[in-house]
Amino acid sequence: MRDHAIMGNSTQKAGATETYPFPSPEAGLPDDAIKSKRKSSGKDNPDFLGTIIEFLYPRKFSRADEAAYKAYFTRQRRGALPTMVAFGCLFIVAVLCLNALSLTEEHLKSLTIMAIFGIANLVLFCLTSFKLVNDWTLDYVMPYIVWFILALQLFCDLYFYYSASLTAADGVAWQMFFIFASFTMLPLQVVHIFLLSTLAIVTHSVIVGVASGDTNKQYTMVQIGANLLLYGTAMLLGSFVYKFLDRKHRRAFLETKASRETKRLMQEQTQQQQDLLESVLPKHVADEVMVDFGRENTGQFSKIYIKRHENVSILFADIVGFTAMSSKLTAPELVKTLNALFANFDKLSEKHNQLRIKILGDCYYCICGVPDERPDHAVCSVSMGLDMVVAIKKVREETKSGVDMRVGIHTGAVLGGIMGKRMWQFDVWSKDVKMANNMESGGIPGRVHISEVTLSFINDECEVEPGEGSKRSEYIKSSGLNTYLVKIPNKNGTRIVDDDELVEKPPISEDMSENDVPLEEADSNIDLVEINQKDPDEEQEAEEEQSGNQEETDLKIGNEIDGEWRKHSSILTMRFHDSDMESKFQQERDRQGALSLTCSILVVLAGFFVQFIMLPWTPVAFVTFIVSLVVIIIFSYVSMATVFPGLFPVTVVRLSDRVNTNPWLRMSWLLTAIFVLAASDIVDMSQCSTYNSTEVGASPECFRYLAANETGLNPRNGCVYIRYMDYNAILVLINLTALVKITHISKLLVSIVIVVLHCLMTLLLKADVFDVYDCTIRLELQSDLQYVDSKWTVTLQLIVVGLALAYLNRDLEKTSRVLHFSKHLAKSQYEEVETMKTRNEQLVLNIMPAHVASHFMGSKKRDEELYSQNYKEVGVMFASIPNFADFYSEDAINNQGTECLRVLNEIFSDFDELLDSKKFQNIHKIKTISSTYMAASGLFPEPEKINYETEKARWQHLADLTEFAFALKETLDSINQQSFNNFLLRIGINFGPVLAGVIGARKPHYDIWANAVNVASRMESTGKAGSIQVVEETMVLLRDLYGYKFEQRGLIKVKGKGELMTYFLVGKSDAGATELPNMIE
Repeated sequence: MRDHAIMGNSTQKAGATETYPFPSPEAGLPDDAIKSKRKSSGKDNPDFLGTIIEFLYPRKFSRADEAAYKAYFTRQRRGALPTMVAFGCLFIVAVLCLNALSLTEEHLKSLTIMAIFGIANLVLFCLTSFKLVNDWTLDYVMPYIVWFILALQLFCDLYFYYSASLTAADGVAWQMFFIFASFTMLPLQVVHIFLLSTLAIVTHSVIVGVASGDTNKQYTMVQIGANLLLYGTAMLLGSFVYKFLDRKHRRAFLETKASRETKRLMQEQTQQQQDLLESVLPKHVADEVMVDFGRENTGQFSKIYIKRHENVSILFADIVGFTAMSSKLTAPELVKTLNALFANFDKLSEKHNQLRIKILGDCYYCICGVPDERPDHAVCSVSMGLDMVVAIKKVREETKSGVDMRVGIHTGAVLGGIMGKRMWQFDVWSKDVKMANNMESGGIPGRVHISEVTLSFINDECEVEPGEGSKRSEYIKSSGLNTYLVKIPNKNGTRIVDDDELVEKPPISEDMSENDVPLEEADSNIDLVEINQKDPDEEQEAEEEQSGNQEETDLKIGNEIDGEWRKHSSILTMRFHDSDMESKFQQERDRQGALSLTCSILVVLAGFFVQFIMLPWTPVAFVTFIVSLVVIIIFSYVSMATVFPGLFPVTVVRLSDRVNTNPWLRMSWLLTAIFVLAASDIVDMSQCSTYNSTEVGASPECFRYLAANETGLNPRNGCVYIRYMDYNAILVLINLTALVKITHISKLLVSIVIVVLHCLMTLLLKADVFDVYDCTIRLELQSDLQYVDSKWTVTLQLIVVGLALAYLNRDLEKTSRVLHFSKHLAKSQYEEVETMKTRNEQLVLNIMPAHVASHFMGSKKRDEELYSQNYKEVGVMFASIPNFADFYSEDAINNQGTECLRVLNEIFSDFDELLDSKKFQNIHKIKTISSTYMAASGLFPEPEKINYETEKARWQHLADLTEFAFALKETLDSINQQSFNNFLLRIGINFGPVLAGVIGARKPHYDIWANAVNVASRMESTGKAGSIQVVEETMVLLRDLYGYKFEQRGLIKVKGKGELMTYFLVGKSDAGATELPNMIE
């Protein structure tokens, strides 16, 4: 036997298209090829302005999604509130240190107020970190409270610490940082943050404008102007980071939404798959199949899903007079009638603890005691049989037909499971099953016929009378079993079940529309994909509950993603453990990412104009400004080329592609730009000095010197406001934070270099300049208060802001990495869902043909029409192994028959594999019945739309079915050679009109019915082992059109048909073989 997969076709994993950016597809192409490619793709006309506008004003979602996104955005940034408060605590610590170093009575007041703010910050930290307030307060109230407390403590520090010596240059560093931090951390809309920042700027300007000393008024407005430049640049950098994060969060929102939907789909797919399997298979078999489905079988034989069950009652029930009734109904009415009847039987089987096995045309059979043993299995089966008789009686009365029900029950052991690889149906095999079948065929219409074995389990719970089954069945007679008929008590007698508990069959009238579905039928007609579907009210409540828990779900998903990200990354560096994932993260590009370097142009301009306003004009300052501006413009120009290649020369585009796709080169490129800015600031600071400042220090002599020279606070009389050089350094650090795709460790190292250099310049090389500034302040403002030297204050501000920005850099990189990881998870989940979807589709196709399954898949209408289709020309084949009964043995050596069924499973599995061939793509397996294999051809989705050019093309499917019959014989011969058996096939083929449909929506069963099916079955049962038997009409068609050769057998008596002339198919002439039209190889 051939090796093959355990079940179904091999599952192909369907994944999403790779969305990670890779090097430009233009890399390596000649210049003319690149130009041609751009021209054909429309890249010569990039929407530059549109990209900028899209960055500033990102495309909105629908109104509902936009509102959901804003809520999502607020929730995602909620975690930054404790960090913002922690920054406030860090500011308090710094201010307390300054107050403690210059402790006076005036500063004691400031120290007390700052201590109170420290306590307030601790309270806020606890409230936001441990979520001690409700979610609404946390999202929509606490951000404003946090901002208000931080702003208030900044202003109080200005007023109470500096007091009479306050100048417009004081508190600028803190304001710059908290403006930038507000944009990057507060869970508010950008407009609100802009208004709050503007309020803070105006308040700071008013305070320093009003509270500064009278003699400093003439230069206060100049300082405020410089401050506004710094604040404005910090706001622009903060707005950029906000917009950049907003775009990332918008993508993350869609991915989170998709992830949530994916998880829901995964759960639904899993549940649908389970429900679908359990609708046709018992749960214990379905669970085992689910585990093995799609796996490659490494063994020599196909895996068998068969288990032996003892003490089981088997019930067979056949509708007597079904053929006569079906002739009076249209195809849809017939399917509706069968569906309603068998759906009622399914409900009765659930009620009486029965496991439906199969529907064979108009025959229904079930068992009790599988998979769980029941001591009352016989009583349950008899109750089921009695209710079926009552149910069919109601149908007979309402349809005014002669239909009746013949029920047979026997008790014994069975082997239960599934056979083959397609069209799974749970079945049972054993000698006791055969006996139960003969109990039905040897029974009486309208009665329940039971064996003496079954009677022994009933315990006198019902009255019986002799059944005399041996007179109607040779098999029963040969077994020597006594049989009995269960008496049907009247309504005044004792019943096992009440009539009121029966599921009634609604009347079917002749004038009923084909679209009218009876109430009970509508109840049973449940979408195959939505088995056990909830009613609309329950669904609405579920949707409302799901909507109400959306926030909790988002937070849960976010926590799960964050937890998974921690498992897959380094704690220190935050690099992914998976090198491939890390590489994809580093190579990931954003169209707006190139804009981050252009922000450096604003920093250069702002720094220059601040120096122009607050510091002396020197040739060195102009040179450093021109050099840094040119370098930054060039770097920005190259970075933008990869975004808008049509606007740049090919050489620049290639350089830009190389820079943006090489992580180390890109990082070096960006850090070089930052070093140019920092170096420019350091060089300008090194050139800064006051008039003879080296000759005096912070001593009484400085006051006399300043009074004699009248230098004052005029910016043109020396570097009095040298602290603005440090403020420019803070602006450079903020610019470094705004740059994307640089690791936080690299930013930390660069920040340390910048901060250390400025601290050295401030504390050592230019300490005297700061001392002169302090003396000048005391002289000009006539203040004798003791303060910490400004060089120490500025140094502390540099260190504190540097530390805060270092943490912020780590937090921003973490956000980017978590969002990237969430996209990776969403992609993996999507692939998993696609795989699950493929598995689910294959499971559906193992229950019914694809075109039939598509009729039900995705439908959610409870009153959807049942599937039924009339076919005028269908080929039907029955192929049985008549000598398998001789092979079958339930002795110990065959494991009570299991090993015999293993061979049968292998045979049917190999038969199913033949259907994978394109040659037999028009052949559909219908089912297996014991050792009989049933297939059909010509069951096309829309046969009425097919136009055939020739008669050969019209009946090609029947020729394919005939070839399939020969292929079955060849396959069985091969199995015989390998297993040293001598199995023979007995095959019957016929064609004609049939009705195809699905009945039993709770337990869907696809089948075909018609006279053509009955004749094909009779051709098999009356045939000869090793032969293919057909009637004369089939013989003529296959002989004349395709050259098949036949041998006349003669007249054969066929049940229900009288005598029919039959023929054995013996082969095909060579001429016919070459003339077969449209053979699919």
